[in-house]
Amino acid sequence: MPGNTQTHSMFFGSEIPRPGADGMASEIAAKEAALPAKARFCVKCKEYFPVACFVSQDGTDDATLCNRHEPAKNGLRYCRGCDDFVALDLFPKKTRPGYACKKHFNMHGGGKRAYDKISNNPYKRNLKLQWKRFYNDSMKFKHPKTRMSKREVELEIMKVDPSATGNYAVMPVDTRIATGPQNVVIVTLQQRKTLMKKVDMDYTAEYASMVSEILALYQ
Repeated sequence: MPGNTQTHSMFFGSEIPRPGADGMASEIAAKEAALPAKARFCVKCKEYFPVACFVSQDGTDDATLCNRHEPAKNGLRYCRGCDDFVALDLFPKKTRPGYACKKHFNMHGGGKRAYDKISNNPYKRNLKLQWKRFYNDSMKFKHPKTRMSKREVELEIMKVDPSATGNYAVMPVDTRIATGPQNVVIVTLQQRKTLMKKVDMDYTAEYASMVSEILALYQ
């Protein structure tokens, strides 16, 4: 039948692309390239987000940063303590400022965790307190500069208190000279309290006499 022959020839006259052929692959790639991207990669978040997330409030389209970082572009950062966006220079100076300004760092920025870690360790707590006493005493004696490091203070106290009970402190033999390896006496906390009272009352001779008695006990 002529009609059927014509239909048959029309159907098989054109070449049908086979799956996996170069022609079909290029056609699919062209169609994919024509489709608009639905997601975009944020270089700071390291994640993909909808394209709409890269449009700022003023309508600016950023190709690399999502609008979560828009405040940072304007010199602001969110603080959990303030519950608001504050200036970047109010945050601690470190590589990653976090989400707590200097005012709220101890509570929200890790400072409290570090403090709790020291407070829960008796040895570290004692080291911190004995250095704090030494530093405060140096300020009270108006010494221009501390002459001992934390480690040196610890080693001096360990000569008398090897168990590190935290019941001892370092004080100067001569209050006119900064406390140092050549001008140091180890005293109990009660003795320190008594000596500081003599300093407050300007009883220099009594201070020197008591220090001499303490030194004689360790010789």
